[in-house]
Amino acid sequence: MSTSAWRILRFGSFEANLQAGELRKQGLKVRLQDQPFQILAMLLERPGELVTRQEIHQKLWPADTFVDFDHGLNNAINRLREALGDSAETPRFIETLPRKGYRFIGQVSEEGQLAEAEYPAAATTLVVEPGPVARKSSVRSRFLAAILASCFALTLAVIAYLGWRRMRAGPSPRPGYVMLAVLPFQNLSGDPSEDYFSDGLTEEMIAQLGALNPGQLGVIARTTTMAYKQTSKSVQQIGSELDVAYVLESSVRRDGDEVRISVQLIRAHDQVHVWAHSYDRHISHSIELQEEVARAVAEQIEVKLSPTYSGRTNSHPLNTEANEAYLRGRYFWNQFTPEGYGKAITYFQQAIERDSNFAEAYSGLADSYNFLVVTDSIPTSEGHPKALEAARRAVSLGGNLAEPHASLAVAMARSEWDWTGAENQFTQAITLNPSYSMGHRLYASILSAKRRHREALQQINEAMRLDPLSLPNNAEVVRTLYYARDYDRAIEQGQKAMQLDPNYARTHFWLGRVYSQKGMHSEAIAASEKILQTMPDSNLGLTEMAYSLAAAGRQIEAREILRRLEQRSKLTFVPAYNLAVIHIALHNEDMAMRYMQQAYEQHDWALIVLAVEPRLDPLRSDPRFQEILATLKLP
Repeated sequence: MSTSAWRILRFGSFEANLQAGELRKQGLKVRLQDQPFQILAMLLERPGELVTRQEIHQKLWPADTFVDFDHGLNNAINRLREALGDSAETPRFIETLPRKGYRFIGQVSEEGQLAEAEYPAAATTLVVEPGPVARKSSVRSRFLAAILASCFALTLAVIAYLGWRRMRAGPSPRPGYVMLAVLPFQNLSGDPSEDYFSDGLTEEMIAQLGALNPGQLGVIARTTTMAYKQTSKSVQQIGSELDVAYVLESSVRRDGDEVRISVQLIRAHDQVHVWAHSYDRHISHSIELQEEVARAVAEQIEVKLSPTYSGRTNSHPLNTEANEAYLRGRYFWNQFTPEGYGKAITYFQQAIERDSNFAEAYSGLADSYNFLVVTDSIPTSEGHPKALEAARRAVSLGGNLAEPHASLAVAMARSEWDWTGAENQFTQAITLNPSYSMGHRLYASILSAKRRHREALQQINEAMRLDPLSLPNNAEVVRTLYYARDYDRAIEQGQKAMQLDPNYARTHFWLGRVYSQKGMHSEAIAASEKILQTMPDSNLGLTEMAYSLAAAGRQIEAREILRRLEQRSKLTFVPAYNLAVIHIALHNEDMAMRYMQQAYEQHDWALIVLAVEPRLDPLRSDPRFQEILATLKLP
């Protein structure tokens, strides 16, 4: 048994083991990086005294280390305060002395020295949320807390493992190929209402880096990295979970139209700070700034710029108000709800009014209309022309960007049934930025419609590799397997997806369809109930419920929903395709075919899956159905 001594310092509900470099709260280990812990140790050893910034600099960043010290120290202090649930404005532990340094103001006591073997094993880790927690000293309380923390850690481990498997579903990385993650920009303004700005910068930085050199560099997508917003996990742990070689940490402080952006590139496996820099710019030059950062990162990790990226013309300075409106639009767009898309359209239109050459705003506008059509929120006759016009304008203004090409591909497929044109646009989008996860996901949906299921699975696997925690991506895996009629694997993937969010409507939407085809009617009805909980009285939810009930033999209830929808269609928009699907489940094939012909006349977007949708099988022998299929040039 080892007899080396541990020095334990206690404060509040915390205890710090200075030799082991461990911080615990109520006996449970708190995740804290090495640099924040070293700062904590310096403060604890001199409670009530000023520890200057220069002293910290000399200890943590030797003179021969090139790093942006101000950003590195501020970032370390922020992480330390986050772990302690402390606040710069109303500190309980760490007080800031402006331009001088920091002082520990809490009560510190030193515990009698424990032998190493007596110190609790570090088997359980607690992720600390901000805010004070009363100390519980009883053995029973600690035991319960340990169990809860273990369950939480196990859940995170399951998610991380699923992400690991998903990311490896695609082809193995090529030699010399580097993966990088851009962590969410830290909003240093102290105002949560400014999060739209920092989140927008994160998304734009990911897009810039993803286009540097597709053959050498891959970038994890926004949705997955957003899961690490305000995390206390170390860069090494994040790198391991995402399987990336480098992590880019950034912060932004905004003062009116002036912004200060600080970035640091960290090698994941050993947390070495490879490069860091701070930039002060006017907000109108934010895109130029991000191009500058992207090129600097490429130089540090020895990624040669692609000819396409090198040949980019300089971005025109953004109108400040246009950029503001665009970032707000993307913020609402990323909520993935009909209400969010509606608000996004308003802001994208404002951006275009202030800058008529804003390609990204036109692309966002096209995407919003495309998704409003898919959610049955607006008629295709309204949404398709607007989406197509905006997407074409986006490509004409930003042909060197991936997003406009993907927007146009979706619009061409759904509104013109132009499969060749859509595939060409998707190919361009992925060539320009192979790290554009949504491009791969949307391309998978078109490949499925063309019965090219193997290629569709390859595309959705690539989307998952780039963005494993994306709820739409996970749901789309179920969709792709459903159309390939691989129902057992679809159920398996759907159950995994629900571990990320058990209430996500899109996962239940596709699982419900799978369950009906498998004859698992009670499960299908339960999935439809979940959809309606999230989207009460929606056309989509009611259609799925009516189909599930009819397939289960509960025709009276299904007919009641059908009557409601048919009455609603006389007053507002209800897709004829939805009514056709319900009539199929009720074995009214002739009436279903009439509605299907009406859907064709309305150019319903859902007809793109005419060749592969299992629920339409009872109509396939009808000559009228085959005529529509031939007109759409579907296999």
